[in-house]
Amino acid sequence: MLANSLGSRFVADPAHVGLSIGVIRDSWQRTFNYGSIDRRRSVRPTSTTIYELASLTKSYTGMLLAKAVVAGKLALDDDVRRYLPASCVNLALNGDPIRIVDLANHTSGLPKNLPPFPVNANPKKLATQYGEMSRERFLKAVASVRLTARPGTKFGYSNAGAQLIGIVLERIYGESYAALVAQLIAAPLGMTDTTTFVGKADLPRYAVRYDGKGNPMPELSFWRQIPAAGYLKSTIADQLRYLQWNLDESDEVVALAHRMTFRGTDERGDDIGLYWFLNRKNGQRLVRHAGGSFGTTSFAMLYPEAKVGIVLLANDAGASTETRLAEMAETLAQALMQSGGRAQ
Repeated sequence: MLANSLGSRFVADPAHVGLSIGVIRDSWQRTFNYGSIDRRRSVRPTSTTIYELASLTKSYTGMLLAKAVVAGKLALDDDVRRYLPASCVNLALNGDPIRIVDLANHTSGLPKNLPPFPVNANPKKLATQYGEMSRERFLKAVASVRLTARPGTKFGYSNAGAQLIGIVLERIYGESYAALVAQLIAAPLGMTDTTTFVGKADLPRYAVRYDGKGNPMPELSFWRQIPAAGYLKSTIADQLRYLQWNLDESDEVVALAHRMTFRGTDERGDDIGLYWFLNRKNGQRLVRHAGGSFGTTSFAMLYPEAKVGIVLLANDAGASTETRLAEMAETLAQALMQSGGRAQ
């Protein structure tokens, strides 16, 4: 019962609260849930507990981008300024423009956040001081950037780049990011709980968010209008449907999203495709992405050739939570591949 052992050990640590695990081997799927969605009362997570996905949202942005490319709506080598207001003429250096692909592999040269986060602001102060970011305010900040490295040459993780891709997609489709996720990903896959908005009726199954010391944390509400970097919410059940789709690289959209576009990032030495990070382990090709908000941590891992997928969602954002989730995911994946069975 490997998943039970790992999950129980994780929530036994007082730094953690709740955990949902989803595993796939070929067409077989199973979920495991531990701990609580709320420190104030013992409510065990279920397969339909809602968590913030945080930066795992970027993988959805990459999939939407791949769909747009396959549909002929834009090309990865397009100059991003083609899809933006004239005020964004600055998105080039010495005649080399930021291309769509440079945004999708974090080599655009844009800073991590736009406008930059206030210095030394804790999450609650940040949510107040930063305020809700409108598209107009965001694009004004984009128009003020002065690039210092040639686009496409230097990796630098950027929420702003993903948010800009989201705006480009909204412009070419004439739909909001939330609508694009719903229409192009969630509805076709039967994902009923993957959205940017948690309604009042669903709040009882929305996991309360905590930092590593057990303090309740706000959600990333200031990204409501520019959601493509980290504003999606979802359940472990929906994430398994999403991973099952991503295991099928006969789908040209999936294959494109997983295709390497830049070699040697600062993320574990991974290469990168369209937001998905890529590597090899024990001779197997590995595709993965993680996410961390003020109070949640997510981790998704795929071994496409072995048809193995692991996803973990936790409602805490401790300093070591992502590392713990990555280690659990790798342990479960290797057990599934070595046994050819089911990691229960």
